[in-house]
Amino acid sequence: MKPGAEARVGSGLGRRGGFTLLEVVVAMAIVGLGVVTLLEIFSLGLRLSARSAERTEAVLRGRELMDSFLARGELVDGTEQGSIGGGYPWRIDVKPHEEEGELRLGSRWELKEVKLEMRYTPYALGARQRQLEMSTLRLV
Repeated sequence: MKPGAEARVGSGLGRRGGFTLLEVVVAMAIVGLGVVTLLEIFSLGLRLSARSAERTEAVLRGRELMDSFLARGELVDGTEQGSIGGGYPWRIDVKPHEEEGELRLGSRWELKEVKLEMRYTPYALGARQRQLEMSTLRLV
């Protein structure tokens, strides 16, 4: 053997280029964490989008119900209840509005408060019912 050949074998000069198993495992762990994080973000976005769509549908049905109730013309004090479509139970309360300010109405006018309470069940399995409340004042 040539002098100094022993030093070259132990110094790694004969080593081929590439990654060690430890480097590959660490890289795969980092990529895996990134993929899991992205999937969680997309999942959260889809859940929020579905919840927003359910709430929007409930508000539209509530407004439709309130508009049809107010379009009747005459508001009688009391409570009315029913159900719309698939699983939207509602209740409307009509009562005189208690005034706190200096609003003076003539003897022919009365201010009524109309309050709608409606429940809806989200599409998610096991989700509990949510409640929507809307109210308005009407001069009759």
